[in-house]
Amino acid sequence: MKQLVQSIIVLTAAAILLGSPATSFGQDKAKEKEKAADKAKEKGKDGEKKAPTGGGFTGKAATVDKAAKTVKLSGEKGRTLSITASTKIVKDGKPATLDDLKDGDDVYGGFKTGADGKLEATTLTIGKPAPKKKDDKKEEK
Repeated sequence: MKQLVQSIIVLTAAAILLGSPATSFGQDKAKEKEKAADKAKEKGKDGEKKAPTGGGFTGKAATVDKAAKTVKLSGEKGRTLSITASTKIVKDGKPATLDDLKDGDDVYGGFKTGADGKLEATTLTIGKPAPKKKDDKKEEK
């Protein structure tokens, strides 16, 4: 009788130990499915990635279309930014207008994605951004 009870205890313990990794493996699979679903949401209906919801830009104004109120940036991405009534434009630290911007000018600023999916400039500064300062800690090393 003692042997039977001991056998049952040993088998129960073994079943618990062997069942635990299978449970966590199943949880990993569920997380992978969630990640895949999130990536699918980031893509549009036709499989192309959606435009970013916001961010920053730095580059040159390749084309300034004052009638359409757009600025096409040069570079690999070649983003086209819409200038809206709420876009804050600055040149030399002073308020400016789209008329102050010319093709080839250095620009930087921020953007957001509008309801129509187009990139809207929230801020646009005409000129080169200030150089980044080096940390004192980095210079000591």
